[in-house]
Amino acid sequence: MEKYVYAFNEGSREMTEELGLKGANLAAMTKLGLPVPFGFTIGTRACKRYFSAGRRFPQELESQIREK
Repeated sequence: MEKYVYAFNEGSREMTEELGLKGANLAAMTKLGLPVPFGFTIGTRACKRYFSAGRRFPQELESQIREK
């Protein structure tokens, strides 16, 4: 199963391509121990899949969001 959703503590600054700049920065701040509320980022792979599938969300996306 392809991963589309990343908790802030799962990401890193090096994942800018997958998380976007804001998501990668939130992950970096979390890893530094800054007071970032819990959250998650939906990766760019989900967006690309959405558009390539005729504007339909990947089937796994909802369950991954619920899991986080």
